Amino acid sequence: AAGGPAMPRAAGRPPVQASPPAGMERPIFRRADGGLTDDPDAAVAVNPDNPWARFVDAAVVRYRPGGDLARARGWPDGVGVRAWEIGNEPNLAHFWSGSPTQYVRYLEVASLAIHRRDPGAIVLHGGIADDAGAGAWYGQFLDALKARAAASPLPARHDHYFDKAAWHWYTYPSLLQTGPARARALLTDRGLAARPVWVTEMGAPIWSEHPGPCWDPVSPWRATVAEQAGYLWQALTEGRAAGVEVMVVFQLYDDCGNGPTSYDAFGLVRNHAANQCWAVPDGQSCWRLDPTRAGTPRPGYEALRVAAAALAGTELLWRPPREADFWQRVLLYQPPDRRVMVLWNLLRADRTVEVYGTGREAEVLTLGADGRLDRRAATPTAGRHTLTLPGATNRNNPGNQAAVMAGRPVIVIERDTSGPFRAQVEPLPVESPARFTLTVAAADGGTGVGAFRVYQAVDAPPAQPAEWRVLVDAVPWTADPLSGSAEVSFDGLAGRTYYFAAQARDRAGNWSAIPREPQAWTRVVGDAPTPGPPTAAPTPALTPTAPAPTPEPATDT
Repeated sequence: AAGGPAMPRAAGRPPVQASPPAGMERPIFRRADGGLTDDPDAAVAVNPDNPWARFVDAAVVRYRPGGDLARARGWPDGVGVRAWEIGNEPNLAHFWSGSPTQYVRYLEVASLAIHRRDPGAIVLHGGIADDAGAGAWYGQFLDALKARAAASPLPARHDHYFDKAAWHWYTYPSLLQTGPARARALLTDRGLAARPVWVTEMGAPIWSEHPGPCWDPVSPWRATVAEQAGYLWQALTEGRAAGVEVMVVFQLYDDCGNGPTSYDAFGLVRNHAANQCWAVPDGQSCWRLDPTRAGTPRPGYEALRVAAAALAGTELLWRPPREADFWQRVLLYQPPDRRVMVLWNLLRADRTVEVYGTGREAEVLTLGADGRLDRRAATPTAGRHTLTLPGATNRNNPGNQAAVMAGRPVIVIERDTSGPFRAQVEPLPVESPARFTLTVAAADGGTGVGAFRVYQAVDAPPAQPAEWRVLVDAVPWTADPLSGSAEVSFDGLAGRTYYFAAQARDRAGNWSAIPREPQAWTRVVGDAPTPGPPTAAPTPALTPTAPAPTPEPATDT
């Protein structure tokens, strides 16, 4: 089931399915001597009198790699279920009517039973619906988990029963920008280790076609089919930039949403004509099934496929603050040699922007007004791409009809063929002691700085680049790959003058030009210490910033 602002819940008492399982407080396992225990290391089988433990154990035996189903179907090695999410949105009474303390036991039983059968499995706590009370409930859950750990060595021994933190963020792409950091902080603020974040539900339902509420174009938290496609590009990009490990889109197929009068259409694929479960709304002539579209993909299906490939394996290079005139860009590195740039517009009117290219040619991906994908090749002019960013069209933020998402994003994919634009040995004083430190600054807007080397000359600057002598060669860059600095220690001889220059290589393998002239020089005074080899170390990163915005945006993101 889905969660988030676009998913209203049925009123009344929670369903019986939300109740904690009977008997889950009983010991989880049976020992060889017939005694009972919660410790999987002492177990030979699950306790048949704990129905929840028995069910989880049977599920893992059936679905794990090498399990009953894998053998029956002849699946290859490694194929099967390895990730288990324990419950769904336990902070909502509709899905979990027990207390946070009871949920800890529910998770404990499942996690210990799963890992006993499959030590390599991944266990997630139930995805947290990020409503107004989510933080408070999660805090109570963590406090109950810590109380359990104070009474038993098992939680600490078994990583407090979850390997990943599962959250649900819907409709607002900005939630995937800010939510992961909040989720990690909730753990670390209570002294627990941060876990990788998995977004196990995200999505935006449509209103603009069947079975959405076509009669209500400002229906809260919804989108047109084109906006749904754009939402995916923006939200997936924000998630990658925020370090989210896995993102799961809700959902592939419309199905029946929250019931026949919910008119929820989250699907990237429309229901087939034979699978229509909606009550016909009175007096709404726009609401009708188009049999030619039944069972076909919406634009978001192709948008997801393309974005998954474009963002696969990427890591964040730079997500600057939004520009003063309200557009946003995110730069990502995709090994071994690609830069992926995603841009979007937060205002209503279309706008044209110029951005630096990093290759000889780029692939530009856009979504049309109908949400359909377009691809084109683009060659930068004087090193820059000129791009049109569509304005925000969504008006579904409740209360003020602001946009819940930006205009349809643009994706620019380039193979990096340009070396770092900065490689510099910072200036030195006129005179230095025999042992001093060189500071090397480097920056690259493509795939990021990957390595550097430092050159030296003694008593006279080189007449040509070939006369430089390498001081340190191809030192791995451990500072911020976008812009940072590293230090190199140097031992000189009294009375000698030393000249230095630096060169940097990006992660695509492109070197900056060898400097023709020295970038720094100094004369050594004083006795030299025992000479040693030069060593390199990183210094704090230098992060570019953008000015704070002043106009009001069209979006509520």
